[in-house]
Amino acid sequence: MFKPSALKIASALILFLLFSSLWQILVGIRIMDAAFYGMPWHFYTTWGPCQAGQTCSEFTWPLLVLDLFFWYIIGAFLVSQFLKRQKN
Repeated sequence: MFKPSALKIASALILFLLFSSLWQILVGIRIMDAAFYGMPWHFYTTWGPCQAGQTCSEFTWPLLVLDLFFWYIIGAFLVSQFLKRQKN
């Protein structure tokens, strides 16, 4: 079920981009001066207003990897279920 294939990777990337974008839109409506990228783990966070010379963002590689892995598991499961139903 979790053996990599092009369809599973593509579905994982689509889910990752779709849900990260939707999360950013929903959070952006409520919090105007901060942005959180990644769902369910926020791998990139920005906030403001930011003064010149200050760091107003944070990026975390391990959370990006966790986020991608999470969406790969979900995508692989959905693709395997879809293919299973196609065979029946």
